[in-house]
Amino acid sequence: METQLRLNSTTRQRHCWECMRRRLVCDFAQPACHKCRSAGINCPGYDEKKPLKWLAPGKVASRARQRRSATGAGRFSTASSSTSSSEEEAADKEADLPTSVGHELLGMSLRMRNLKSEACTMVEAAYYFNNYVYPDFIPIHELVPNPYLGLFPLEALHHIPMAMCYTLVYLTLGHRIHRVFPGDDRHSLMHTRSTLYQQRGLAIRSLAELMGSLSTSSIDITIGSILLFLFVDARQVQSMDWKHHFTAATELIKLRGGLPKFARSPDLEPLKPLILHLLIVGVTANTTTPPSQHIPTTSQLDLVDTMNELYGDGIYPILLCPPYLFIDMIKINSLRFQVMTSPVTESTKATAHELLEHIEAFSPENWTEERTEASTDTKEDWLLLGRIYRSSVALYCISSLQSLGIIPSNRYFTAMRTVHGTLLFTFLQKALTRARIKSCMIWPVVVAGMQAVDASPNIRHIVDEQLAELGQSLGTPAPLWASAVFHRFWASGKTGWDDCFDRAHVFVS
Repeated sequence: METQLRLNSTTRQRHCWECMRRRLVCDFAQPACHKCRSAGINCPGYDEKKPLKWLAPGKVASRARQRRSATGAGRFSTASSSTSSSEEEAADKEADLPTSVGHELLGMSLRMRNLKSEACTMVEAAYYFNNYVYPDFIPIHELVPNPYLGLFPLEALHHIPMAMCYTLVYLTLGHRIHRVFPGDDRHSLMHTRSTLYQQRGLAIRSLAELMGSLSTSSIDITIGSILLFLFVDARQVQSMDWKHHFTAATELIKLRGGLPKFARSPDLEPLKPLILHLLIVGVTANTTTPPSQHIPTTSQLDLVDTMNELYGDGIYPILLCPPYLFIDMIKINSLRFQVMTSPVTESTKATAHELLEHIEAFSPENWTEERTEASTDTKEDWLLLGRIYRSSVALYCISSLQSLGIIPSNRYFTAMRTVHGTLLFTFLQKALTRARIKSCMIWPVVVAGMQAVDASPNIRHIVDEQLAELGQSLGTPAPLWASAVFHRFWASGKTGWDDCFDRAHVFVS
């Protein structure tokens, strides 16, 4: 009887979790079974619930196999229909390899297995950039061959710092989240946002490591990494962090002799596009920022000579603004910034009127004719660009200087604003249907949004639609942030430029 009770008690005991995993008969020893001890394994015990096992960051314990869809592999399926059983077995063996993104990275159709390592993550990000980001800018080449646009070379992944690699993944994830393709499940796609912030965190950590080991030989790589992260962060995250990145980059540039020397150095030719991008972001950000919060570097007249050298013909893809008018934007920023430290004088007012006359004197027709490389087919786009930026810069000049009392709010200038506003609304509707120039329309649409405070509800609705379309086509939430700013401004009852942009904003593509 006693033997029978002992047998029943034994048979009711649970095997330890490790023996069950290894499909062995456990000896039920306490506190740890002998088979686990013999194998040098910490026995997980006999509890009813399986104990949790902590894994190193970026590790996965298992990976479920994806079933082939009955309707075939769709555009956003990562499963390959041609994968053999031997490849499946190899994938199972590699399931423990580290991954920081996993199969949710891009959800694009790739001829490769689910991601198994950071290297694969970055290769897939480069693949996505080349196939889904870069093609949107290809039509710009039809205007003129653009030296700033090109495919991302996969072989470069072996040579660039990890901070840049993480930033590349951060860029492509952000683009994928905000770019809507036919057949997307928008709700499930938003779950990848946590992965985006993980990659952003890894990029920031890598930048901190670069800064921590800064040396003469690594300073240029560090500057390039910070600049790239700044550009991506400004288009993905609505925060003031971009100003801190801007300050960090300019402080490092000072260590290299200052901006003019840095921009002219023949040894730093590969970094010049990044420096130009930095200055364009700084100048355009100051237009939508109160003067008290301006970035001083891009509100100084000293910048004009450097920009004349770097900006050249004005074919940088995020702006495509005529250089004549872009220099006027810098001068308007400078005038607004000066008012913060000195009172408005008659000389200040005279300078403002001269600036406006200079903008009005710009001829889009003459500028188009000077584009000798332009074909007959593209000249209409160049003309449209000239007209859009002429009206945009004129509106910025009048509205922003009226907000500071430099230009009076009388009937003459009100009529001038109305004329340029009407022209801008008309031209933008044409431009946003043209693939060659659509991608550089964010700043003019932002100016139109501010001017729409005096327009009809229908015009405001059109501006809203234009911003939503730009956000989707460019894969960035920046136009949607602008839309939120305008809705608040339109409902406020205020009409001033600095009432609309009452804190630092940056709207870039």
